[in-house]
Order: sequence, then structure tokens, then C-alpha cells
Amino acid sequence: MKIQVELATSELQNQSLLWGESSAEKGEVFTKPEIVDLMLIASGVVDELTSIGTRIIEPSCGQGEFIIAIAKRIKLNYEKANVKLTLVQLVNLIKAYDISSSNIDIAKSNVRAVLSSIYTSQELDLVLKAWFIHADFLLADFDEKFTHIVGNPPYIRIETIPTALLAEYRKRFVTMIERADIYIAFYEKCLDLLSNKGVLSFICTDRWTKNRYGAGLRSKIAKSFQLDLFVDLYGQNAFMSDVMTYPAITQISKNKQKQTCVLHNPNVTVDFCNNVRQCLTNVKVNTLDGAELIVRNDLVKDDKPWLFGSSDELEMLSRLEREFPTLEETGCSVYIGAATGSNKVYIVDKDLDIEASRKIPVITAKELKSGVIESNSNCIINTYDDNGVIELEQYPLLRDYFLQFEETLKGRHIAKMAPLHWFKTIDRVYPERATAQKLLIPDIKSELTVIFDKGSYHPNNSIYYVCADTWNLYALRAVLLSGIGQIFIQAYSTKISGGNLRFQAQHLRKIRLPVWDDIDSRIRTELTRIGRSEDTEEAKILVAQIYSMNEKEKQILGM
Repeated sequence: MKIQVELATSELQNQSLLWGESSAEKGEVFTKPEIVDLMLIASGVVDELTSIGTRIIEPSCGQGEFIIAIAKRIKLNYEKANVKLTLVQLVNLIKAYDISSSNIDIAKSNVRAVLSSIYTSQELDLVLKAWFIHADFLLADFDEKFTHIVGNPPYIRIETIPTALLAEYRKRFVTMIERADIYIAFYEKCLDLLSNKGVLSFICTDRWTKNRYGAGLRSKIAKSFQLDLFVDLYGQNAFMSDVMTYPAITQISKNKQKQTCVLHNPNVTVDFCNNVRQCLTNVKVNTLDGAELIVRNDLVKDDKPWLFGSSDELEMLSRLEREFPTLEETGCSVYIGAATGSNKVYIVDKDLDIEASRKIPVITAKELKSGVIESNSNCIINTYDDNGVIELEQYPLLRDYFLQFEETLKGRHIAKMAPLHWFKTIDRVYPERATAQKLLIPDIKSELTVIFDKGSYHPNNSIYYVCADTWNLYALRAVLLSGIGQIFIQAYSTKISGGNLRFQAQHLRKIRLPVWDDIDSRIRTELTRIGRSEDTEEAKILVAQIYSMNEKEKQILGM
């Protein structure tokens, strides 16, 4: 059995290395030197570089930014303090993995160039062979622990990972739940490789800190680790190339839970890096030049999202969550518009010559850009009826239309999973939702946009929408636009490119509301009136009443 397992792992390693040599997207984004320095200093790598027990690993080294920076520190220690690591120390100091042999070669060459003035060519041959390993870190076995783990784990959409590898990753890493990207697996494995009091420092998207797919990882950290440092790099160019998501530095240690230092939008200088290290090693330090510093004792709790706002905002959210039900508990429902898998095929002009029963008026985010519904003549093709997927032969005009795009439609993942129904949309279209009154909420915006639809359109997948059994939708619109909706979304969502937020169902469902029947009839009438307009200031006054806000909470609302 052991031999079979080893063979299977070997085959997967080979598949991973083939993937590494391919031109497929592998989430390679290289970190800027000043950010690398911040992570190495804050995590203690720089301070403990010459300690005999120091063991460092970088699980996805790319072209070696972190290892090169460490090599430069080794050289600096020699030049300024005449401290030279023995060959044995040096050989045992670092492990660096990557699935790309070309990346490994570049990293080796650059490290050799840095250390060649201290060590001989033969010595460096031994060092580089020991340091750099051309293999899939996630599939590798280890019989040692590490004092420091640093790096920039790959950010790869699960759709681009070879199927067999993805299945193996999910089998091995229990925190890789739902649609978790591969960096979650890197976190899990690295945490398990930390020695007692060891430190992990990663720069990565911050989505997992709040999203559902990060719940397993957050729970693991809460049980056995300590979040030492969170650096919000919103607005910073932390990488050598542009990325769609804003990154953050998370520094996690194998210690008991204590306080967490939270830094927002830092000005990263050498002095700043050293000051951050001092903050982490001296609990009495509570101010920091170069960034807004918040010291928190309550950030990590079970699998709950990590909320990084001010203490006043969090106190307000906590009260609202204690005293009021969720949006859906008050009789509202949150949905996402239908994903088609090919909008160019499925979103068509209303005059397209197919069976009329298969066309439903549709709205996309493009028609909501101005904050109001811009009329359009588009429809979404409905490939479902009351019994499920339609019998295509019963709709000859639609069949002939789809056959024009047969190759495109059959190439979609959904079609490969259900080849008999190669023509169906990814999501089911519900005609009754098109005719229902609803509030339309575009997904990616800097501020919450809420638009009333009287029942004219079926939303496309770039739009979330809310229907209600009890709440008047105009009144609900007034409440959401008063600032309450924005406060909840900002707390639970993460920023992406352009400073935008994700107004997703999982975040919208966090919003707390009073029960409609518990609100004074006069206020209900006024909220309904205001919801037909854009008077957010008047809405704030009424919202402060229905949530029984104190003066501090009113200030947070913007009154």
C-alpha cells in the first residue's frame, strides 16, 4: 500500500512539474523589494538569521525575491559585522520550492551572484542544491519543522488547475472548501510545518479573511495559532505587475492568542519596517509613524470573518447583530442573476427569430452604470421549463439558432458535465423572478447602488437582487442607501481593483434589519416615500430611530 501511495504521489508530482513548464496561468506575481524587506524584518527572519536553529522555507519561490533578499542580508552581516555563517549552517538554512525549472534557474543564478564574494563556487554548488527544490510543495513530504515561512503563495483560480491535481489538493487540505483558491492549501500546509513559536508571513489577497471559503482556515488559526500582524496594502503597488485584488500581509505564529497589530496603508521605509518589528516584540508600543495602527485583542474568533474596521464601527456592528435579525430572517430573499456561460449567445435582441416563450427581458450591470435602469431591448434565452431543461427538438427555431454556436457551447464546462444538455445555461432562469418586484444591486462598485425594478427584467449574473415578502421594497431601499448597507458591506467584503467592493449575496445577507411590523407606521410611510427618491439625509434620520442609535453610532452613519 505504501509503495502504491508513493507511486501515485510521484505521478502527481510529474503532472505538476509538467504544468509548471507549460504556458498555463500559474498565478505568478512577483513581490516588490520593499515589501519583501518588511516581511523579513517583521517576521524576525533578519534578527534570527545567524541563530543556529533558524530554518526557513519558501513554498513557492518564483524567481527568488525572498531568497535573494535573505542572501543580501547574509552578505551584509559579513561585510558590516564580519559574521559569516558556516557552510553547514548555510546549507541547512533554507528550502525553496517551485514547479517551474526556469524560475529555479533564475533564482539560483541571482543568489550565486550575491554570495559569490563570500563563498567559493564549490560551496555555493552545495548550498544552491540544498536550497532550491524543483517540486510541488503541496505534494512534498517533510520530516522537519521550520522557524520561519515566508513568501507569496500563488493565486490561481481552481478552474485552471489540472483536474487530478485539484482533486488531490482537496483530498489533502481540509481547509480548501467550496471555491477556495490554491493559496488556502499553502496556508494550511505551512501552518502545519511551523515549529513551536515559529512564524509564517505571507503576502496574498485578503479575500479569505472574510469570505465563506476562508472559514476553515480562519477556524484552524483560531484554534492553534496567533495572528500577530495584518497589513492592509490597499492602494499600494506591492507587486511588480498589476493585480485585480488588493493584497495584505498576514503574519501568523504558533503561539497562544494575544493581541494583533493591524496596519492600514503603510508608507514602507526602512525605519518603518524596524518600527513594525518593535511593535511586535514590545507590547507597550501602541503608536507607529508611517501607518494607522490598531491593536486588537478580539480579531480572531472561531471561523468568523476578520473585521478590521475601527473599534467604534465594530462595536456598532456587534450591537446590531445582537439586537436585530438578518435581512433574510425578516422575510427578504437575496438572489444572484443567472450566469449563462456565454452571454454573446444567450443574451439576444428581443426581435431574434426564436420561439417567444424562450425569451425573457434581461438586465445587465451595463444598463445600471448610471444608477438607474437604462432601457434596452435585450432578452435572455430560457433553456428551462417547469420540468427542468427543455426538450430542444420542441423548439426548432431555438435549435437552429443554438446549432450556429454548437462548438462554442459544447466547449463550456457545464456542457462537458452534461453533454445531453449542451445548450443549457449555467444557471436556471426563473420567469417568475423576472416579473417580481425587486431591488437590483450591481456586484462591483465602490458604493452600494440599489435600484428598484417593478418586475420588468431578469437579472444577469453580474447583478444581485432582493425580493421581499413583508418589507416594502421602497422602504428597504431607503434603509440600505442610508449608509447601513455600506457599513455592513465594507466590514465583510474585501476591496478589489479600483477600490471597489463586492456586493455579493454572502455579504448582503449579513445586513441586519428591524422586523417590518415592529416599525412605527408613520416611519414606515416616510421610509417608503423616501425610497422613491434619493434623499439619503432624510433616510439617515429615520434609520437612526428604527435602530435606536446613540450619538456615536449616528456619527458613524454620517449624521
